[in-house]
Amino acid sequence: MDPTLDRHVLHLTTSGDVYLKSRRTQRGLVRTVKANLAKALADAGYDGPIERIGTHRFAIEPDPGSVERVRAAASTVFGIASVDGVVAVPFDDIEDLATSIAALTADTVGSATFAVRVKRSGDHDWTSVDLARLIGARLVETGGVVDLTDPEVEVSVRVIDRDALLVTDHTQGPGGLPLGTQERALSLISGGFDSVVAAWMLMSRGCPVDFVHFTLNCAQSDHALAVACELWKRWGHGTQPMVHLVEFQPVKDALFEHVDPRMRQVILKVLMARAAELIAREAEIGAIVTGDALGQVSSQTLPHLIAVSTAVEIPVLRPLVGLDKEAIIDMARRIGTAELSARAQEVCDLSEGHRVATRAGERDIDVGVRAIPEMVMLDAVATRKSFALRDWSPGGF
Repeated sequence: MDPTLDRHVLHLTTSGDVYLKSRRTQRGLVRTVKANLAKALADAGYDGPIERIGTHRFAIEPDPGSVERVRAAASTVFGIASVDGVVAVPFDDIEDLATSIAALTADTVGSATFAVRVKRSGDHDWTSVDLARLIGARLVETGGVVDLTDPEVEVSVRVIDRDALLVTDHTQGPGGLPLGTQERALSLISGGFDSVVAAWMLMSRGCPVDFVHFTLNCAQSDHALAVACELWKRWGHGTQPMVHLVEFQPVKDALFEHVDPRMRQVILKVLMARAAELIAREAEIGAIVTGDALGQVSSQTLPHLIAVSTAVEIPVLRPLVGLDKEAIIDMARRIGTAELSARAQEVCDLSEGHRVATRAGERDIDVGVRAIPEMVMLDAVATRKSFALRDWSPGGF
């Protein structure tokens, strides 16, 4: 057997968001993705070199015992589109290369249906299709059956000038922009599915996120921070998010005392947005992020989303606005936070069984907001607890 099969080389391909930019922009993006990658790999126990290959790949060679751990870590770095195990295949000519690839993959293909996919760049007197046909012909001789539409096995080969690589396995990365290449955002975090997925989507576009949680139930606050911490540990390589815990029980009490039950939900959302705006401005953050999805609950109807946006001057970003709940939960599973989020309790239902407004007018919302003494909310913001997420431990705050 070719001794190169005993090596565990991984090729990490950057996303189109990175390598399709102008050369000047690309340089900065590559520096950031490499720095974040180095942090993720170090946390996974890898201390070897990260080699740049061409315009949009890195190569690493982890120890055999750490390959899966390192692969998993690399596939959580924003700006990385895929992580592929590769084997270098020396060759003299196309016939030699086809014979070697077929020999290395014959046992895997066996009698299954297969397709050969070849990507080639450089100066050769043959094409990608030529090589794919030759490899396919040899695999048919050993029992394989060609199926280019829906094969059971794909044989993937890359040829770059005089270097040929057999791709032995493929792991999809998150793609997107490297974390830290856009400005910071402040994400409202509840601990449920929606808010954490919304934060992840901003992170995937390069935005580091800080978190604000409005405390209405102490146990739920710990849960929300556990979800935020899980998100950060899995995906936040190279960042150090801050958390702001705002005790909102006095605001909730004021809502029960002064506001019509039908209006409490949307008024609560407006007040949370205003409180988040105050925190964001103090922290010099330019936007807040919510997990709102259009029409999901009464406070997320279009009139109410508009009301929340117009109640603050800071931009309100809603990356989930067009998604349904099933799609959001599927994303949470991919992110790795679904199991935790499924344990979230509902602590923001203020209706007491009454019907709630779904299209309250601007005047009605303004009246409801004005009914809450301003100092109640200002005091909640002023007395918040702010700390680095890395310092959090269950029950510690």
